[in-house]
Formats: sequence, C-alpha cells, structure tokens
Amino acid sequence: MKKLKKILFITLWFGLIVGLLLTMGFVNKQQDSLLCKNLDIKVNQDDEVYFLNKMDIAQLIKNRGDSIVGQPKSTVNVSEIEKALNSHEDIAKAEVFMTIDGDMKVNVKQRKPVLRIINSNDDSYYLDDTGKLMPLSGKYTARVIVANGNIQEPYSTHYMYTMEDIANDSIMKANSMLDELFAMGTYINANEFWKSQVQQIYINKEKDMEIVPLVGDQKIIFGDTTAMHEKFKKLMTFYTQGLNTTGWWDRYSTINLKFKNQIVCTKK
Repeated sequence: MKKLKKILFITLWFGLIVGLLLTMGFVNKQQDSLLCKNLDIKVNQDDEVYFLNKMDIAQLIKNRGDSIVGQPKSTVNVSEIEKALNSHEDIAKAEVFMTIDGDMKVNVKQRKPVLRIINSNDDSYYLDDTGKLMPLSGKYTARVIVANGNIQEPYSTHYMYTMEDIANDSIMKANSMLDELFAMGTYINANEFWKSQVQQIYINKEKDMEIVPLVGDQKIIFGDTTAMHEKFKKLMTFYTQGLNTTGWWDRYSTINLKFKNQIVCTKK
C-alpha cells in the first residue's frame, strides 16, 4: 500500500512538472512570436544637458538596421542594441529591455561635462563628471567652466584615460594638469556660489591655476589643489570684506592664495 502511494505521488509530481514545462514552452513560443508594439525612450535632461534627445536615440537604433516596432520579439537583439548605445560618445549609461507585453524600453543617461578644456594648440574637449575626456558636440555646447593656457594634452592621446589613471601614474601626473583641473572643476561645481562666480581657469607658465572671476577684475593665483578647501575659504573672506568695505574691493590687482594661512595681495 505504501509502495502504491509512493508511485502515485511520484506520478503526480511528474505530471505536474511535465505540464508546467509544456505551459512554459507554450508561453515562450507565444512570447517569441509576439510583435514589438512600441519603442519607449527616456533620456535624462534633468542636469540641463542636451547632447541627445529621444529622436536622436531612435535614429541611432534605426541606423543599425533595427526597425523594432512590428518586429517579432525573438528577432530583436536587445543586448546588441544596448551595447551599441553604451559605446556612443555622449552616453554615460544605456539600459534596454523588452516588456512582456511587447514594449521595448530604452533608458539613456547622458554624460555630464564639468569643464571645457582648450589646450595650447586650440584642441578643445570636455572633462565629464566621471573624470573621462569627452569630445565636443556639433549639436550642443555645454555651459561649463573653461580651462585654458599651458595645457598640452590632446584629446587623441588621452581620451582612453580617466583622471584616476593619470593621478596614479607618476609619469603622466608629472606632465599633466588634467587631474588637477578635474579636482578643481568638481569642487567648484559642487558649490553654488563658486559655480556662479568662476568662469575660467587659466594655467600660467609656472603651471599654477589662476581663477578668472565673473565679478571683479583681480587676477586670482590659486596654485595647485593642495589645501583647496582652505584656499577657497580665504578667498571667500576676501570677497566678504571687499563687498562690505567701500573702495577696498577695487584696491588690488592680484590675489595670491598659494601661501599657507595668508592671502598675499598686490595693490593696483
């Protein structure tokens, strides 16, 4: 009797498993034959970055020969489309997936520039917020701080490196200003006051960074990023005193922040 119950139990479970497999196979067959009904694209523009829009992404997909809408789900190579989008120079991250009801979802995050570099040979490119070089766009110009002057690095030989790569390589670091500029640009962009006040960073012959402010005509010698927070605190003190004291603001032509615990000013 126990043996018969065991056989019945095994037979029942076997039947359930076979039924489940057949059902899954039927569902999968239906899913494979289901046509893609819609291409739903989302592109982030919350950071006021407009390198790409929905039409651009749709065109990129179309340029690969993918019609998507009306195409059977089984013939849509989602992973290849995602890989192609992620290789685009203006895209930080793309996610592509197909829903069970036949919609293809495409979520795109654009790269966000921190600085625009113009080197000594007038080669121009961006540094993005992840510390990677980014080419200019013919469609959109980002409103970011410009860095120029004694900067040698061309885009063609440095686009494959991150600023972390440069900072960790003693030879590259000794001959590059990009990691210093990235640190400075990141700091400024994180502070609303400095973001609105600093319009340019100039690298002089001594490879010191000079800040070109939006308000005031003083030359502000910053040096490197050593004690960066303290230097900006000193500069804020200068601004606060200058704005609150009649005539004091226009008294100086140069503000030097390189020296520890002091501001060295040159009178006009």
